[in-house]
Amino acid sequence: MNAIDNHLNDRQKEAVFCTEGPLLILAGAGSGKTRVLMHRIAYLIEERHINPYQIMAITFTNKAAKEMRERVDKLVGLDAQYVWVMTFHSSCVRILRREIERLNYSKDFSIYDTDDQKTLIKKVCKELGIDTKQIKERNALSLISAAKNELIGYEEFRQNATGYMEKKVADIYEAYQKALHQNNALDFDDLMLKTIVLFEKHPEVLAIYQNKFEYIHVDEYQDTNVIQYKLIKMLSEVHKNICIVGDDDQSIYSWRGACSDNIINFEKDYEDVEVIFLDQNYRSNSTILDAANAVIKNNTDRKDKALWSENKGGDKITVYSAANDKDETDDIAKKILDLKAQGIDYKDIAILYRANYLSRSMENSCMAFGIPYKLIGSLKFLQRQEIRDLLAYMNVIINRNDEFSLRRIINVPKRGIGASSMAKIDNYAEQYGLTLFEALKNIDMIDVSKKITTNIHLLTQLIEKYSQTEQYSIEDLIVGIYKDSGYESMLKESADTYAESRIENISELVSSAKQFSSMNDNLIDFISEMSLTSDADDENEDNSVVLSTVHAAKGLEYRVVFIMGLEENLFPSIRDAESSEDERNKMEEERRLAYVAITRAKEKLFMSYANRRMQFGSIKNNKRSRFLDEVPNKLMHFESGFGSAGNDIGESQLESVTKFISRLSPKIKITDKPKTDVRTNYAVGDIVVHKKFGEGKVLSIEKDSVKVDFEKVGPKILLIEYANLTRKE
Repeated sequence: MNAIDNHLNDRQKEAVFCTEGPLLILAGAGSGKTRVLMHRIAYLIEERHINPYQIMAITFTNKAAKEMRERVDKLVGLDAQYVWVMTFHSSCVRILRREIERLNYSKDFSIYDTDDQKTLIKKVCKELGIDTKQIKERNALSLISAAKNELIGYEEFRQNATGYMEKKVADIYEAYQKALHQNNALDFDDLMLKTIVLFEKHPEVLAIYQNKFEYIHVDEYQDTNVIQYKLIKMLSEVHKNICIVGDDDQSIYSWRGACSDNIINFEKDYEDVEVIFLDQNYRSNSTILDAANAVIKNNTDRKDKALWSENKGGDKITVYSAANDKDETDDIAKKILDLKAQGIDYKDIAILYRANYLSRSMENSCMAFGIPYKLIGSLKFLQRQEIRDLLAYMNVIINRNDEFSLRRIINVPKRGIGASSMAKIDNYAEQYGLTLFEALKNIDMIDVSKKITTNIHLLTQLIEKYSQTEQYSIEDLIVGIYKDSGYESMLKESADTYAESRIENISELVSSAKQFSSMNDNLIDFISEMSLTSDADDENEDNSVVLSTVHAAKGLEYRVVFIMGLEENLFPSIRDAESSEDERNKMEEERRLAYVAITRAKEKLFMSYANRRMQFGSIKNNKRSRFLDEVPNKLMHFESGFGSAGNDIGESQLESVTKFISRLSPKIKITDKPKTDVRTNYAVGDIVVHKKFGEGKVLSIEKDSVKVDFEKVGPKILLIEYANLTRKE
């Protein structure tokens, strides 16, 4: 067993060797939980001689599952391939591909992503005569998704609906589900919901998988929602050898249905639960951990624990009090350049924020200072038009009932099929009770032009040709569709400046297919893999600073972390609290979010806030976040954008800085303030230069604004603080 338990601490070893019965591993941030899970699986296979086929390990992202798989492979070799190491969604897809015919679906069902869902909802609303200006697609989908994750079908949803909007959404929900079924398609939420329905309606199927999975492991258990909890509960009912790993202090997804009570109540759900704390942190130094512990201990709804590290000391946490949001992001950019000069790569630095809109100012500063950056959550590979088009072709090839995908490609490339021709095709299909594909097969019977008839024949022949999937490798099939459909000619002849980039993206898709088919040449599995890839699976392979929300950064780590925007009502943000209890719960989740942000840092941590911030078109004065006040002063080094030399300064001095700023607020009338602001280096009549508007003449200067007559765009009134005007000498 030496090969397996090497480098594990005593508590980690205890978790590895405790294999029988329910086990709760409370694993703090950076405590080596993945290492424990992998060694536990290896121990079961090599020492307990458990069949790998009987072991399941569930996590939330493909990236985490891939890492887990690779590490198990290294530990136990070829046997690892038989262990079910996958996400919740992937495991449900595998089960449904085998069993879904019992629910009156075929095994070649399509999986619709968010964009597909929105388009289908829009179509449904049009058919129902519902104005999407009144009920937005995303709002309807949000309510439907929440219902599914609470195991609420459209009948129960309708029964509980109150008010105009919910009743209309009930209509949408029913029509949406029927449209999905008609298209032999499932959305992401359906993957788990249909699995639960399958198990409930067919207990004999449930029994197969209960007996199969003798040992079940669930990572990040604090992030499970109602439906995920029920799925695991059902699967573990027979053997009860369930090992869950999580940290209630890192439960930050209540907004998408995650229930932190799942981990807190685990001991109530199972008898004779073994509880093991992993509290030694291997990621961060003691200064960072002491700060994180000091913040999170203010939460009451948690299991009492504190992380510790053998890595003692570390630099104090730098807290920067910025004059405004531009000052804040410029200071971060300057510090990043200093870190780069000290030998720290850009890719080892992350800038975290509570709200997505804060990235704009940070992006501007990165560009101004020549810092390469990468936004987590930007347009992903699989969301690009050309990739979605080719995947739609493949969906139709394996599932001709997928009307949605067929409609996407029917006129891509252009085949001359306008709205009137499409209406004729739809009417024919409805009249004879045909699917859209069957109607297209009978295009000779429909009153459309000869050109359209010819083009439709070519399309249906293409689909039928490549439906013989066993004759083609996945990469050959993609290339074949790309060429034979006319997509290649369309891009090569296009005047689109991004055409070359689109061709490169398709080349990358072919490369992905080739890599996938070296292990599995099943087209359905490939499409499933593509459909289940999420934003969180993106890796930062290039040497760029990462810009990310705290939510998106969970599970990641960096040598240096900047947490910006630490202001009340921004971080923490508890807007729309419905009661004092709701407010308390939201504040506790915000504090857990701060804890997650702090514990992403390995070596250095910088925190900042702006005393004045441009929000929704106006300047707002903000108090610094209470989370900063919860960190002991002895752990922090204070700096400010008001001429401070950077010495450690006390609370009283910080308060005086805030008071000074408040006196400059444009919302407060100050009668003795001169008309000309001392911060300007220009006067009325001077020629100034603006980054966007070019040259202009200063017409007037007020206490916080300047009026400039620009040569290109005419007179503009700008806020002095944000205008960045320079006088032309």
